[in-house]
Amino acid sequence: MNSNSTPDAEKQRTINICINFRAGNLLPSCGAVGSRELADALEAGIAERGLPFTFKRLHCMGKCHIGPTVKLSHGGPFIMGAKESDVPQILDWLEAENFDALKAAFPLPKVNLNLEEDY
Repeated sequence: MNSNSTPDAEKQRTINICINFRAGNLLPSCGAVGSRELADALEAGIAERGLPFTFKRLHCMGKCHIGPTVKLSHGGPFIMGAKESDVPQILDWLEAENFDALKAAFPLPKVNLNLEEDY
């Protein structure tokens, strides 16, 4: 810990949430599937509970097709597909620092990188 840090500052984490809403709604977007409502509920819950998280609304993390996309920084998991109704449980896990439960409940889908096709 450097002289400018406090123990609380070292525990500070950031919750990043995509609120991107694509014009014309021609392609999937986090904003079209409830990320703005999710963001409002998470931000309010974090403030109400006094949790040591900062909150950032972003415009795209490259996963809008499987969103809403939430990323816990630094080094935390993606939280994929959560809904506003999930917020109380998410806040409980954040408060308990149970990031494994968050990752398990809202996983980042695995991508098959095998591009070869059987003919």
